[in-house]
Amino acid sequence: MASTLVALALMCSTAIHGRYINSVMGPYTAYGERFYMCEPDNRPLPWRWFVRTTHFNPLRPNELQRMTGNVTSTSGIIDNSNWATTIIDIRSNNQWKENAFVFKFKNQACQIAKVHAPAFYKLVFKKREVNGACIFHPGVYEFNNTPIDWTFPQVPIMPYGHYRARVMVGKAENLYSCFVGEARAIPKLD
Repeated sequence: MASTLVALALMCSTAIHGRYINSVMGPYTAYGERFYMCEPDNRPLPWRWFVRTTHFNPLRPNELQRMTGNVTSTSGIIDNSNWATTIIDIRSNNQWKENAFVFKFKNQACQIAKVHAPAFYKLVFKKREVNGACIFHPGVYEFNNTPIDWTFPQVPIMPYGHYRARVMVGKAENLYSCFVGEARAIPKLD
């Protein structure tokens, strides 16, 4: 009888005085760990990024990481006529499980970045917009010790874990960029 009561108490989180954390998925806090390029055959692409962030402090989960670096382009305009592909791998059993999530966008690459990663877009590209147009010309887009909020409003719930996201942007059969960001999604605490 006692074991039945213990099992019942653990299943009913409202009866437990404390915090209940779903260990599989739910609202999450994301933070970046590592950023690098995924250029094919060590061939430099026209759009490259050089990014680093401060370490995430688990004792202060609501404190924003700070990001320093730049996105540099030598050629190729990115606008809403470009395609974008995001491939998300998940780390499990000490290895990467590739292609856990694959998102392909035939057009609207610029708009997709604005909608799905608004904080990154605002930090890197917003100051170069001309009359709200989503067109980015070659150049250097710098940011220095700037707070970054890794919130993705179109993805409110996500399985917790260690992720690697590869973001590729191009036009027709030409690849303009291939960025990689490793991140973790942990349960969101109030």
